[in-house]
Amino acid sequence: MAGKTILLTGATGFLGSHLLKFWIDKGHRLVVLKRSTSSTQQLEGYLDRCSWYNVDQPNWERVFDAQKINTIVHVAASYGRNGEDLSDIMESNTLFPLRLLELAIQNDVKHFINTASSLPRNINAYALSKAQFQDWLLHKKKEIHSVNVELEYFYGPGDADWKFISMVIKKLLNKESSIDFTQGLQKRDFIYIDDVVSAFDVILNRIEDLDSVSIIPVGSGKSYSLRSVVEMCKQILNNSTTTLNFGAIPDRKGEVNELVADTSLIESLGWLCEHSLERGLNKFIK
Repeated sequence: MAGKTILLTGATGFLGSHLLKFWIDKGHRLVVLKRSTSSTQQLEGYLDRCSWYNVDQPNWERVFDAQKINTIVHVAASYGRNGEDLSDIMESNTLFPLRLLELAIQNDVKHFINTASSLPRNINAYALSKAQFQDWLLHKKKEIHSVNVELEYFYGPGDADWKFISMVIKKLLNKESSIDFTQGLQKRDFIYIDDVVSAFDVILNRIEDLDSVSIIPVGSGKSYSLRSVVEMCKQILNNSTTTLNFGAIPDRKGEVNELVADTSLIESLGWLCEHSLERGLNKFIK
């Protein structure tokens, strides 16, 4: 089967870098949209194997004249963790992908794969801005075949230090005297990065079998309390020195008690989650 030409956003980030390497190794052609200031450190050995365009420089839209794009895979996002204004979050998560969607329709791109959040839309600015773009995909469903990959909490090598599991592992490895947490009773679905990548690949190959604007939950299909995850990390690392202070931090307002993916749709396409939480944490730590 001939490789596809995929326009990928967020390729210099955690998920995007893993997708780029996987698809290039499978013979697809990658066209990347990024900021000129983005670090490409995670992509050593792959930089000359794809085409790059900077979205903060004039006329980046000409990518559609220069390249015949089959599919757009949009994974770039602003989480609002670096002091961004609301307008900056809105620009990254709603307005930029909306411009991309308009260009895709104008240039007869067949498919648009969007990365969505499983968080309730009003819990924070990130979730709201992501949900607003999903509304626009629905509005344009007759003009382009799109799907929403609704990701649960994913983790693995190369993830940002501020992310929950990365932060916990780093502090336990450093054998800090104590770590403060909430009660940790809220449950989340944790999925290892390799399983996320394989899910995106299945969706890329089976997208014609999905209705336009389908929502495809992607997770392990199991939920674990944050407390149990922290304790599992501590046990794997054989850390007997760090005190875990559960309850030292209040829960955030509007906290969701449990998030877990219904994986029946993605499994019907032939995907299976290969990493249990314990196996994924062991691989990440090693």
